[in-house]
This record gives sequence, C-alpha cells and structure tokens, in this order.
Amino acid sequence: MSKAKEDKSKQQKYSKSAFVEAVEESKERLILQVILADNKTYTKDEVAKLVEAWKSKKVNAKVEKEKKEVKA
Repeated sequence: MSKAKEDKSKQQKYSKSAFVEAVEESKERLILQVILADNKTYTKDEVAKLVEAWKSKKVNAKVEKEKKEVKA
C-alpha cells in the first residue's frame, strides 16, 4: 500500500453533526448542513474539498435575475 493511501486510511472520520457543531460561523454551518449527508462520515480533508467545490460553483443567472426583479 502506498504511503498516501496509508495516511488517508488512518485519518479520523467524523459525522455531519460533529462538523456542524465544531463550526462557530453560522454561514459555514449552513454550508455544511447543505452539503454533508446525515448517514455518512468524513475526514477533514474530504469536507474541505467538498466545501471548496461548493463555494466555487457558478451561480445560476436565472436565480440572480429573479432576485433583482423581486427587489425592484
């Protein structure tokens, strides 16, 4: 087994609720509640990658246009 695979298999995994409770900022807590599954465990690296991927998603232009119409 390669060193990278060994290191990854040794990393501690945590539940969604553990990550959500550990975050102090409400915006970050909301993101975790949305992207993590209730019945799955994650390493810190996995969650960091999921959060980064979610934050880098392109915003749907239709939604932005509807928001502008509502404000007007």
